[in-house]
Amino acid sequence: MADPHIKSPMDIWDYITVSLYRCGFILAALGTAFLPYRPLPAQTGLLIGALLCASCLHIYLKNFRFPLQFATWGALICHLLGFSELALGGALVTLGGLCYKEYFCFRLFGLNLQPLLVALLWLSFILDKALPLQILSALSALLFLLLALMKWRMPLHFDIGDKGKYQV
Repeated sequence: MADPHIKSPMDIWDYITVSLYRCGFILAALGTAFLPYRPLPAQTGLLIGALLCASCLHIYLKNFRFPLQFATWGALICHLLGFSELALGGALVTLGGLCYKEYFCFRLFGLNLQPLLVALLWLSFILDKALPLQILSALSALLFLLLALMKWRMPLHFDIGDKGKYQV
């Protein structure tokens, strides 16, 4: 969330990108929830969710925005080259980082721990540890879903803020 007290004029692309960003968290919640049970469709959902979030990211500073976006681009390249475990990790880096950022907007309990939860989730997936994977996927999915619901309840312009502050 940017500066909610500032309402910059929004064009159609602002409405589209904010909506896609928020939809990314819904896909992340679904993908994470199904990861222990339907790994391939779940990984695809997580990757698409991360792509939606990263491509529609409204963060002012390049040194925060670019690493999150490049993690997703790296995930996409890994996916295309057949390294699905690394692709999943890259997607989770982006989504976990965005949850950490969103924690400072919403102060949702546990959201600041989402980067750690998704790292442990990825490790459980790689090591094929069923019980930790199920527990961590449920916790992470719940946090993604709660974040998505909180984001959709607020006006779209809250995600844009002051357009004059963006570093292109």
